[in-house]
Amino acid sequence: SNRTFAWAYEGMPYFRPYEIFAPDSSKAVMLAMLLRDLNDPTSSANPATELNNPNQLFSYGGFHGGTWRCAYEVDSIGEASVLIYFGRVAAPYLGVAAAAGAAIAAKVLGYV
Repeated sequence: SNRTFAWAYEGMPYFRPYEIFAPDSSKAVMLAMLLRDLNDPTSSANPATELNNPNQLFSYGGFHGGTWRCAYEVDSIGEASVLIYFGRVAAPYLGVAAAAGAAIAAKVLGYV
């Protein structure tokens, strides 16, 4: 679901070199790439441009955010990204719970 993707995106920056771009940045770059593909006769997207392999479309016109340079696949770090996100969000609450637990334990054990 969209919520799960949002949680995973919040944890992905911990897996370098992944970069999650702001929507405005992505829109601007994608518009620039579209305009180049439509107006530049030497663009790899032009049918007249000869490519050695059709996959070269991705290497010449890729805006990938680090996906091709990362040691991890997106599918393999999704769950870990969500856990990192929730760990970061819950950290203040866990600290308070640990301090309260230590205070209660000190009281029960007679240190206070």
